[in-house]
Amino acid sequence: MPKKARSAKRKAASRKREPELKWVGKPLRRREEARLVRGQGIFIDDIRRDGMLHMAVVRSPYGHARIVSIDVSRAAEAPGVRLVWTGKDVASQVQPFPEIGRGPGALVKDYPLAIEKVRYQGEPVAIVVADSKYQAEDAIELVEVDYDPLEPVIDAEDAVAGRSLLHEAAGTNVLWEDVFEYGSPDRAFKKAAYVVHIPKLHFHRYSSTPLETNALIAEWNEADKCVEYWANNSFPAFAAQFLSPALGIGIDRIHIRSHDIGGGFGIKITSYPYMAAAALASRKLGGRPVKWIETRTEHMQASAHGNERTFLDTRVALDKNGVIQAIESRHIDDCGAFPRYEPLGCIIWAQVLPGAYRLRNCRIHFSQIVSNKCPVGPNRGYSRMQH
Repeated sequence: MPKKARSAKRKAASRKREPELKWVGKPLRRREEARLVRGQGIFIDDIRRDGMLHMAVVRSPYGHARIVSIDVSRAAEAPGVRLVWTGKDVASQVQPFPEIGRGPGALVKDYPLAIEKVRYQGEPVAIVVADSKYQAEDAIELVEVDYDPLEPVIDAEDAVAGRSLLHEAAGTNVLWEDVFEYGSPDRAFKKAAYVVHIPKLHFHRYSSTPLETNALIAEWNEADKCVEYWANNSFPAFAAQFLSPALGIGIDRIHIRSHDIGGGFGIKITSYPYMAAAALASRKLGGRPVKWIETRTEHMQASAHGNERTFLDTRVALDKNGVIQAIESRHIDDCGAFPRYEPLGCIIWAQVLPGAYRLRNCRIHFSQIVSNKCPVGPNRGYSRMQH
């Protein structure tokens, strides 16, 4: 048998012995496209409930200011308006949302609406519920809020210095800190052929922009002491854990239905303050469903930004070939005005810090501060992008 023929025969026999792969390298038929391109998707705006009302939100134009007074009298008399509430109205009916971090961050009081002062531009200060979304949007223009502006904290290093305090109960703008150390960084720096020092780096905040903004319908059932949600929250189990203590009902009394979501990217995890406000309004209005759909402006301004990190005094140890042997740095995460999902971003970072590299020696002093910016939440690349 010619040599080429024998070689072909051996290759054919080898292929027969290999197990057939069911998934790798094969085109997979997508399951959802046929339904969605035919307009058969179910999004929040497709859902209609009997007697449904609509909620709109009054938002702060200031990043940091005391609320001197709020006059809702004109809005309450506007056509179709069923309810107008300020932060004080809501605070009397809920507990603050729980904080997941230890230390000063656990002392932060986070409510669905601002009470005595606002801490970021776009923070909700009042809600209006009306028969139609247009009536609700017209009525929020009639709410008059008198603000006393305060010095805003917009820089991480200023926040650490405490020049202006966001949360008096916490007593500091540094809500969480810890040191992550792996290997023997001191020994690696002593043996290094070169040491590079980088005084400061900065990774800016950003925001995901899904086609569908945050949206929900809340319907309170007084007989069962439960609330039914139709929502595009992409982490409903997480939302329920925050809503339960705030609303004073068990997690099993919170039912969240999710159908199709018009883009998530992680940004739709922290919508629970609006979920709480809508549920309370539904309860006050005899269980009538209350619907809220975020506008694009609201989404960009006050949904959940991607986190912002400042790197200070970074030192990198290199061997004679320029291979990194150790890194030492001080990282400051800016989580915005409220921790909410934090400090999970810092913890997740620690779990994946080497990335795809063989980095064995590392010491990072990590701190997380609050600033007068939109609270952060998971976005695509969350806690990993800054590598």
